[in-house]
Amino acid sequence: MPIKSPRLSKVRDRFIVGLFVFLLTLALGGGAGVMMFNGFTQKVEETARRDANVIGLSVARALALQFEKAARFGIPLKLLPGVEAYLSATMAQTPGISRIVLRGPDGREARFAIGPSPGGETVSVPIQVDSIQVGQVDVTTAPATLSTALSASYLPLALAVVACSIVAGLCGAFFAGSALATSRIRLADALARNAEGELDSGPGAARLGQGAIARAYRATSAGVHRVADKWLALQAYAEELLAVDFEGALRADVERIRREAMPRKPTPSAKVGRGS
Repeated sequence: MPIKSPRLSKVRDRFIVGLFVFLLTLALGGGAGVMMFNGFTQKVEETARRDANVIGLSVARALALQFEKAARFGIPLKLLPGVEAYLSATMAQTPGISRIVLRGPDGREARFAIGPSPGGETVSVPIQVDSIQVGQVDVTTAPATLSTALSASYLPLALAVVACSIVAGLCGAFFAGSALATSRIRLADALARNAEGELDSGPGAARLGQGAIARAYRATSAGVHRVADKWLALQAYAEELLAVDFEGALRADVERIRREAMPRKPTPSAKVGRGS
């Protein structure tokens, strides 16, 4: 008999295929996105660390040259006015730096400026006057400040993966799911016609295409054809037996065998056709 609620079956097939495509795309796309993002993050962080070291070394050298000029006039580093304000301004204007320390000849901190960012590596440049070290400038770098925008990319990446998964799921539902549902409905209709004795479905079988569903139907149809041929042969043999049974002794057994062989009504003898 024909398939019940074909529209509901089509909606169900679309939903199942779309959900499968969505989950598959989400898993593969999410995994690939995380791997690529982590690799990119490592490269960015390594580049930021190198850049921060270069910036810190440059700042340390520039400050050391300026303090050397003051030291040549015999001014102690501790007595230089406005040093801490100058160091704070330098740190605020220069990215990738978290701390600047001016040390005296004994290695103790003379002046310093500390920023809010956590520190990383520290580069040091000596302050020398006539090859005599009178102090030292320590600059602590903060590579994280050069790559802070990268951490905010997690959410857009996740949204992009989800959006692509939704689009892929919808495409799968409307194309692959619709094709699957249509093939299932056609197969069910063709099998229902076979069950009613219509062995040659004509154009209906051709619409199934060349996929697995079409091959399954053709194999089933071929089997039904073979059964019908054997039943027709049995009918012909029974007719021959009845033709020579002049006393009617075999009629009851022959009729019983015929009923057991093909009890369904109507018989396919009038509907069998050898279509393409």
